Parts: sequence; C-alpha cells; structure tokens
Amino acid sequence: MNKLLAVYRFEMKRILTPGRSLWWLLVVAFPVSITILMESFIPAPQGADPQDIDTAFTIALYFLGPSIACMLGALLTAAPSVASELEQHSWIYFATRPNGLFHLVMGKFFVAVTWTASASLLGVALSLPISRIQSTGEAGMALLLVALLSSVGYSALYIMIGTLFPQRAMVFCVAYTGAVELFMGFFPAVINRLTVQYRLRSLLFHWTTQSEAFRDSDVLKYVASTEGVLLQLLWLASFTAIFLSVALATVQVREFTAAQETDV
Repeated sequence: MNKLLAVYRFEMKRILTPGRSLWWLLVVAFPVSITILMESFIPAPQGADPQDIDTAFTIALYFLGPSIACMLGALLTAAPSVASELEQHSWIYFATRPNGLFHLVMGKFFVAVTWTASASLLGVALSLPISRIQSTGEAGMALLLVALLSSVGYSALYIMIGTLFPQRAMVFCVAYTGAVELFMGFFPAVINRLTVQYRLRSLLFHWTTQSEAFRDSDVLKYVASTEGVLLQLLWLASFTAIFLSVALATVQVREFTAAQETDV
C-alpha cells in the first residue's frame, strides 16, 4: 500500500505541470463552452414541455461531460502510461522491483481517474446552472455519478490499450473509441451491450426522469437497458476488472523495449 501510494504521489506531481494543467482546464471548459453556445444560438421552442427540455439538455450534457470530456481526460493520462516510462527509460527500474509493475499500473490508473474525474465533474457542475435544465438536483446528481463511473471505466480501458499497444497507444485508443464506443455503442444489436457507453447511458436513464415522448419511443430500447441499476453497476465493475487484469497480465508477461521499430 505504501509503494502504491508513493507511485500515486509521484505521478500526481509529475502530471501537475503547466502543460497538463492547461489541458485539464481545457477539459473543464469544453462542456461549459458548448453549453454556453447552445444557450446563445439555440432558441427555446415556444410551448415546449419543460420535461422535454430537461431531457434534451440532460442528454446533451451527458455527451459533453461523462462521455467526451471523460474520454479525452483518460486519453491524455491513461493511454501513454507505458509509453512514457519506456521513453524515459524508467521501465526497467519498475520491472526489477518486487511488484513494481503492479504498483506502476495501478498508481497510473488512480492518477488517471483523479485527473479525469476532477475535470469532468467540475465541467458538469459549472455547466448545470447555465443550461435550461429545471430539475438541476436530479439531473446534476445523475450526471456527476455517471461522470465518476465513466472516469473509472475509461481510465481502465485506455490503460489496457496502452499496455497492449504502447507505441501506438493514442492511435488505437482513438480508433477503438470511434469504432466501438461511439459507433457500435449505438448500433441496434447485442454488441452495443458490451460497451461502456451503453451501461453509462442506462444508468443515466435510470437516475433521471425522461419526458413521456422519449420514454415511450422505440429509440430508447436501442440506446439504454431497462434492467436494474445494480446490474449496470455490475457490468461496469466487471469491465473495469477485466481491463485492469489484462493490463496487469500484459506488463508481467510481455517484454517491452524502448527501441524504435526500425532499430529492432
């Protein structure tokens, strides 16, 4: 535990540089700025049901905060977890320490969760008062909880991809996100139930009150599950455990090298 805490503290100090702090502020500002633009340029429909407006803006804030902002935050912190150590030639020092690689991976995972969650939670909290959501208490609590779970899930996912493809971690993370999480996550088939996005959306719809028109539409059954909250949490916990297990197993059995591909 002391070694894990030492890695966490060291990585937190290393990540709190002016450049990373600027990126953190940009992740915070992303949902806020888009919400301001929506308020400025999208006129309020006359005679619209307030519940319909709440549903529309809740879904919009979900995509801005727990979805895109969390993905971006995890991409910047979790994806290069192995590549950064290889570039700095510090991998061998962790590999030769007892449980060094375990502490490294888990320490970087907790740092990524902290960095991503703090940025996305603050971004959502600042966006709520600007939006047209009237039931800010219910929607705010649901969005904040989903953002926290999203930070955990995507940090574990990108840590796994970063260990499997350290030299091309960013490329593979972006490709996976676009092809699986964003495309297949909305594809009306069984495959979308195996994505983090599907489980996060299901929790959001369980924790918020949707408009009657949206709740009764055929679209809902393709984008969210009507099963219980505990089952959705179990799915997310299982995803996180699998991602971290694969990452930990990979760093233990794979021989990483810092050499360029042309030099091997």
